[in-house]
Amino acid sequence: MMKLVGMLSNASRPRPILTVMAIFLGAVLTTLQGRLFSMALPDLRGQFGLDVLEAAWLGTALNGAQLITMPIVPWLATVIGPTRVLVTPSLVLGLATLLIPVFAQNYPMLLILHSVTGLCLGVYLPLTISLALRNLQPHFWLMAMAAYSLRVSTGMDAGVGISGFLVEEISWHWVYWAASIVAPLIALLAWKAIPLSPIDHEKWHQVDWGGMGLFCSGLVLIFMGLESAERLGWWDSGFVVSALVGGGILFSSAVVRAVISKGGKFGELIGLSNWNVRICMVIACLFGVLMTPTSLLIPTFIQEMGNLKPLQVSTATFAAFGAYLASIPLAIFLARRIEARLLIILGLTAIAVVAWVGGGINHSWRTEQFISMLIFQALGESIMLIGLIAAFVTNINPQHTIALGAYIPIARVMTPVVAGAVMSTWLRMAGDTSRASLSMYLQGGDPVVVESLSSIGLSGIAQVLTRESHVLAHISGFHLVFWVSILSLALATLLRSSPPNPITPPVVAAGKT
Repeated sequence: MMKLVGMLSNASRPRPILTVMAIFLGAVLTTLQGRLFSMALPDLRGQFGLDVLEAAWLGTALNGAQLITMPIVPWLATVIGPTRVLVTPSLVLGLATLLIPVFAQNYPMLLILHSVTGLCLGVYLPLTISLALRNLQPHFWLMAMAAYSLRVSTGMDAGVGISGFLVEEISWHWVYWAASIVAPLIALLAWKAIPLSPIDHEKWHQVDWGGMGLFCSGLVLIFMGLESAERLGWWDSGFVVSALVGGGILFSSAVVRAVISKGGKFGELIGLSNWNVRICMVIACLFGVLMTPTSLLIPTFIQEMGNLKPLQVSTATFAAFGAYLASIPLAIFLARRIEARLLIILGLTAIAVVAWVGGGINHSWRTEQFISMLIFQALGESIMLIGLIAAFVTNINPQHTIALGAYIPIARVMTPVVAGAVMSTWLRMAGDTSRASLSMYLQGGDPVVVESLSSIGLSGIAQVLTRESHVLAHISGFHLVFWVSILSLALATLLRSSPPNPITPPVVAAGKT
């Protein structure tokens, strides 16, 4: 019994390695769980007996709920300690994901459980970098940043194949049950790694609950409006308009309230007072579009051209993940020798080149033809993200981390999901326009048309028309990524040199100023 009590007792001293394992496991789980769900949604819809709109609201609940907890977690960790912030939500997350398959035919419970899952997933990312830097020596910081950036590729790239494997080869239940195993493990690691700290009752009683409520509810409403806009018809939907207008008013009220007060209000802009931090924040928000070649454009193109399922396009997505993983040592090597702003420019240049090459695809392209693009895209993302994270870390004032932490979820959660919705809208509109343009070339009596009718028939012509309109739509998508990368490059050139730091040039030894 005494041994059992000893095994379950809280850590008596900090254990940095276990801490880093816990927070990075949580960061990967957050991104991976969202990707597993989104890729498996068509199959889950059948298991749950839902229509398209009902199933889509589960995704809205899962992702939107993260915007409630993410902004307040940095503050909450300073008040009640990171141990409590990590352990309790992890245990709740394990229970919620365990129960979701049990309530497969109960839609209200599904909405509640997906919302609870999102609330719990929202606690990991805000603490990852801060706890990693606190628990590691400076010469390990770049490795920590690289590992943190890897969670993007793990979720967005590897998640496609993992989701297909779970649904097709094992059982759809494991889309959720994987988290019900990992989450308690995170709780155990955090409990054994981080000693409980006393609750700061003074800060708790001074909290700006009103500001938190306005800020978080505004973010959630804006997210719901943007995320559901494509499926509800954008401005033709009263819900979309109401959510965007209402969310905008609430969010603006929180920001204005924080600005006109003397300080101490939630949502204050002091975290964005540094020029480099502001520029990095904008680039981070644009990254949602920049990563669509591997997260959306190439996988959907291969699926549509080959009429394949997610598991069948996993070769391409795993290639992107493998390339990202292999590029990390090079990215760290460059980061030790090149300024963060130059790393960002180098990575964005690679992404721009990939998008430019994507403008030359045709209907015969398959995974083999995309391999070089996937490799260069992964290389560009890896270098750019390490540079971006390093630029954030080396330019922010440590006293402003909580203030900045309220806004970071916009780049971490909102803009990637919104970028996917916007790109889907862009592809649909470009496809419709391309189909209409191509149809103009099909004139009755034209010898080519007559010959095609005799060989493949009217349905065959319609299939070719649909296929080529999809090709042109994806080319248009690559063009959008190209111009967004050019905009990001222009912003990156405005970055100033970082102050001396122990991470990237200009380097100063740790402990010196």
